[in-house]
Amino acid sequence: MRNIDKIKSIVDKSPTNPGIYKMLDHNQNILYVGKAKNIKNRLKNYLNDNNLTNRIRRLMRSTIEIDTIITETEKEALLLEANLIKKIKPQYNILLRDDKSFPYIFINHEQEYPAISKHRGKQKFKGKYFGPFATVSSLNYTLKILQKVFQLRSCDDSYFENRSRPCLMHQIERCSAPCVDTLSVKKYSELVRDAENFLSGKHSGLQKSLSIRMQEESINENYEKAASYRDKIKALTQIQSQQNINLYDIEDSDVICISRQGDKSCIQVFIYRSGQNWGNKSYFPKHTAEESNEAILERFVIDFYTKQSPPKEILINNDIENKDLIVDSLKSIYGIKPKFTIPSKGKKIELIKYALRNSDISLNRHISNTSTNIKSLEKLKLLINSKIKIKRIEGYDNSHAFGKNAVGAMVVFGEEGFENKNYRKFNIDNTEITPGDDYGMMRQMIKRRFSNISDNSKKYASIPEVILIDGGKGHYEAIKNLLNDLGLNDIKVLSIYKGVNRSNKLDRIIFEKNSDFIENNDPVYFLLQRIRDESHRFAIGAHRNKNKKDIENSELELIPGLGSKRRKLLLNHFGSVKDVKGASILDLEKVDGINKSLSEKIYNFFNN
Repeated sequence: MRNIDKIKSIVDKSPTNPGIYKMLDHNQNILYVGKAKNIKNRLKNYLNDNNLTNRIRRLMRSTIEIDTIITETEKEALLLEANLIKKIKPQYNILLRDDKSFPYIFINHEQEYPAISKHRGKQKFKGKYFGPFATVSSLNYTLKILQKVFQLRSCDDSYFENRSRPCLMHQIERCSAPCVDTLSVKKYSELVRDAENFLSGKHSGLQKSLSIRMQEESINENYEKAASYRDKIKALTQIQSQQNINLYDIEDSDVICISRQGDKSCIQVFIYRSGQNWGNKSYFPKHTAEESNEAILERFVIDFYTKQSPPKEILINNDIENKDLIVDSLKSIYGIKPKFTIPSKGKKIELIKYALRNSDISLNRHISNTSTNIKSLEKLKLLINSKIKIKRIEGYDNSHAFGKNAVGAMVVFGEEGFENKNYRKFNIDNTEITPGDDYGMMRQMIKRRFSNISDNSKKYASIPEVILIDGGKGHYEAIKNLLNDLGLNDIKVLSIYKGVNRSNKLDRIIFEKNSDFIENNDPVYFLLQRIRDESHRFAIGAHRNKNKKDIENSELELIPGLGSKRRKLLLNHFGSVKDVKGASILDLEKVDGINKSLSEKIYNFFNN
């Protein structure tokens, strides 16, 4: 072990308190973050090379410094460790790749006619939140059925308050149109109550009630109304079938299963709330083959539940490390003491088996996709005579409308597919180039991408082995020369452009002035097309968003006396031009810098 004397000296001076420790390399990059009940005793374990795994030996060979932070309790150390790992993503820690919070269905009680909507993030508004849902698609499915059955409004307040006639949602029977007084507040409140009861699992009497109403309308020969109730009953039956409601008589539980093949694993999470299945999601943590299932699950559970509240019971198929510490820590955060259970019989073991089957399928698919990607990257390495393994390809494209609102886009592809979290957009500065200059835009984008690679910034630290640009020979030469000027001549450059009639089968790919080095039926050819198409999609999406925002903001520019500073204040206060349009004079006056005279001018501009 290198620097063993220095490491021993650091360990000898380490505190005996609970806390966390950070291992750093010679560039001050944090390689690993760990927690300990007694920091000094924990660090001593790293000094005996014979007891270390190969992964930890590699870590210790790279470690030059060890920083420590003491905490009052071991629980605080666990939470601090979790936050640091999420923020820093150290190389030697087990990492959870997808750290997005889950979406909820929200019914807003601050409104006279409560709206139903999707919500993600802090639950700071008065109302009821139902979730979490494992995926947006599972939430959207439930929301679609709810709108069909209960017809709650989903529009924002400014749109709602300025309607003079029902919108399309009412015409397709997805909203009861309270905006134009089609029903009383009391009647609408009954719909809200029914929707909340259903989402809370109190749905047994709902279908019976709808069935009675259907029969009454049928007897009175109101067949169209009876058919509407029939459709609602069918929709509720459909969603209950989809969610396996009451199949296992469980209330609030998460089911977490791990499948494992060497250094690849899948953690499958099923979410059950109020006796309903609210979807499932697969996670693929980053770890080595030496890590135990217990350690992987521990890291996953800590990351997972430090950003969303746990249920009362969590069913798992494998034990976890430091279970009691995790339970106590979660109780201190949420006031809930979850129970981790490994079922051995009954209905709960069936839930575990069901989740495990899904986990196995997802893992096999993930490994298959990864294997295919690795083979394609290895083949590309041979085709372009690269001396090093290709692990990262960056694809570049730009989009603009005659030079206006020009946006550049970078996408990233690796062994496990597209790495969406590493995508980047570039707002093109037209003061540096002639608007519409494709070469200039591409050069500006590449220069900005690689201008700060030496500052140890995590965001831009990964250097690609290959970059793929959308363009012809001129683009290729321009970027190749730029990279040489930047001292990055080791990066291989490929350029792809459309052939005759812009047919995909006739795409040409340039490498070192050669466009015949790859056959158009080669899997690598298709891979490069996919990367080009993804960069194109990402660039167009970024341009459209910028163009839309520009069009909206231009409406405010037409108001006399409203300068750029006040336009910005308005947008910061209301969030969008659409909400500014729907604001009353009194609401407009509440904005700093907007006096009564100007608020009247703004209101009259949009409402006369």
